[in-house]
Amino acid sequence: MTIIQLSYIVAVDKYKNFGVAAQHCQITQPTLSMQIQKLEEELGVILFDRTEQPIKTTKIGATLLRQAKIILREVQSFSDLVSEEKDEARGEIKIGVIPTIAPYLMPLFLRDFMKANSELKVIVEELQTGQILQKLEEGSLDLGLLVTPIEREGLKTEPLFYEPFLAYVSEKSPLSKSNKVDQKDLNSGDLWLLTDGHCFREQSLLICKNRKKHSDQNKHLLFESASLETLKRMIDQETGFTLLPYLATLDIKNSKKLKEFNHPVPAREVSLIYNSYFRKNKIKESLIESIKEHLPPEMNTTVTKKVQVVDLPIGRNS
Repeated sequence: MTIIQLSYIVAVDKYKNFGVAAQHCQITQPTLSMQIQKLEEELGVILFDRTEQPIKTTKIGATLLRQAKIILREVQSFSDLVSEEKDEARGEIKIGVIPTIAPYLMPLFLRDFMKANSELKVIVEELQTGQILQKLEEGSLDLGLLVTPIEREGLKTEPLFYEPFLAYVSEKSPLSKSNKVDQKDLNSGDLWLLTDGHCFREQSLLICKNRKKHSDQNKHLLFESASLETLKRMIDQETGFTLLPYLATLDIKNSKKLKEFNHPVPAREVSLIYNSYFRKNKIKESLIESIKEHLPPEMNTTVTKKVQVVDLPIGRNS
């Protein structure tokens, strides 16, 4: 049994296809098939049912695959520890970022972070919270930038900053007459939302607990989007309002549509999350330092009495 053979069976389990797995491993399909067959003969078990399409992992195969992934993670951790001792930031780092953070936070710091770690390859994926958690657990991501609190066994969290919510209000909305807004004045019936799966949607609904019978929003239009930018454009044309994270408002200059909240200001906790076996600590610390250095000066990195951190039930249950 070899580490290479374990990496091959993990690839087949992931892609459910010998040809695709071989391409991923950068070898020929006959070589991959031969090595897996040799491993099966050595173990005396069948790992994959080749009669199924896509290929199906057998019951005993699934059990052994779980252990194979643990072994491969530990091998990677061994290599990472060597780099840590040598004070090297080499290799690659894979970061998952949720869509309501990625377009607003990443441009602030990413270029300088990469300059400071010039020998490091950075791979960024924009994914929803559930996808990031799954990839962190299976080892296909190193770090996640997302909204917390999240309670997940085997994952560690380091809060980075607390990002205030603001209301983006149609000129036709009664809220447009106010300089600031109170949570109790927000009617969820007038709220434009992101689609299911976005944690920002769940937090917006928690903030807008007030449900009045009357709503000014177009009764004939039900519109949900995967993009905050799209929601802003819709409100420019329609009525109602949406909520925006602070970083998403930096390019909105002197707009009367943008309303701050009265204290305590609702805010979301943005954190770095990673698996407990993660060993690239110097890279992680460099990333945290770079993010905090490039935040707007008015952004809080600790909780204050003026801030009300909005819970994240989807994170706790996902």
